[in-house]
Parts: sequence; C-alpha cells; structure tokens
Amino acid sequence: MDSGYPGPPSAVTFQPEIPGPPVYAAPGSEGGPVQIRKMEAQDVDFVSRMLVEAFRGKLVHAVGESRIEAFTQQNSATLSRSQRIWHRYYIALYDGRLAGAIAIKFHGDSAEEDFQCGDACSRLGCRGTCGLVCLGCALHEDSIRSKECYIDHIGVDAHYRGKGIGKVLMERADFEARQRGCTTMFLWVKQSNRAVHLYERQGYAIVERVNDSWFMQCAVGNADWYKMQKTL
Repeated sequence: MDSGYPGPPSAVTFQPEIPGPPVYAAPGSEGGPVQIRKMEAQDVDFVSRMLVEAFRGKLVHAVGESRIEAFTQQNSATLSRSQRIWHRYYIALYDGRLAGAIAIKFHGDSAEEDFQCGDACSRLGCRGTCGLVCLGCALHEDSIRSKECYIDHIGVDAHYRGKGIGKVLMERADFEARQRGCTTMFLWVKQSNRAVHLYERQGYAIVERVNDSWFMQCAVGNADWYKMQKTL
C-alpha cells in the first residue's frame, strides 16, 4: 500500500557540486583587434610571405637574393598541394587584415609537405634547389618527444609589428599545446637574433647552445644557435 511517503532522500540529493577546472578561451578568439584562426586555402600566399619574413637571412644564403621572389612562388605552390600540413598553421588578423602566422608541430605528426624537385628546379635552378634542400635538412625538427610542442617559425607582417601580434600568436601556441596535454614548448633561434629577448619575456629559457657548427654554417649561414624551452 502506498503511504505517500517517498522514502529517505538519496545521498545524491545532497552531494555538493564540485567545480571543474576553469575553462579559458583560446587567445585570439575573444574580442579585440587581434584574432587568431586556423589556416585556410586563401592564406597560402600570405603564409609563404611570412615564411620569407621569418627566414629571409637563411633563404638568401640558401637560394640567393635574386631568387627570393621565385622561392615565394615555389613555396606557395608547394603549400597549396600540402593540405595535410595546414593544421600546423595559425593565422593572426589585425582588425580583419592578415597580419601574422605561426607554425607548430607535435609529437607523432609525421605529415610531409608535397615538395616537388622538378617544380623547384624550374623556378630556382639547380643551385637554388640544392641550397633549399640543404636548408630544409638543417631546419627539419623530427626529435619532438611526447608532451612537447615545437614552434617551427613565427612571422608578423612588417606593417603590423609593435601591436602585440607575436605575443598573442605565442600564447595561442601555448594554449593549443596544453589542449593536447603538452608540458613543454621549445624552439631554435640564432644566438644573435633579437627575438631571443621576446622569447625570454614569454617564459622561455636557453637550455642548449650550439656553437661553431660547420654544418649549420654551410646550410643556413649561421653557426651559433640556442635551443630555448618553456614549461607550461
């Protein structure tokens, strides 16, 4: 017979709510002049130009000053064919205009760009192509360990420097790394590069020095490098 008494309340009724970890918005996704998004097809030419901005000295050494524009075109063609690596790129916009880009890579990401030697030779010549291949070998980073994120390169358009775009791009890289469970960020930079101080302000510290490397001198025109690392 139903007495109308529902019985004792369950323990769940009185279980206090346990707050979860705070949820943070991705840098560059909130309001403000700087917005960050993933790379799209229309960004190919811009990303190629930012690569030249980031690596100009190395590229001049590898292919020659007179071939820089040809390299930009060749790299755009390569990147257009290489959608499998677009996930590495994040694009910064300032007031809706393309302003910067960053490329990051995680452990286990083995995707390769669709580099075609014949296309490169037709644009850069044999000498330029050989220099480009040597440059690629020198800068290729394949020793990314579990829970590490590697910053391959970062570039900000000259018209938008001094507006904090590089800082937001670096913060977005940190965010994406944390989302994937990474605990460490790292990058390589020339010892003479003024960006060393920017990276230090972002929490990076020098953990390794490479001095007088004949291979790096031959391939990229500089023998002295820092490996910089940051704990998330």
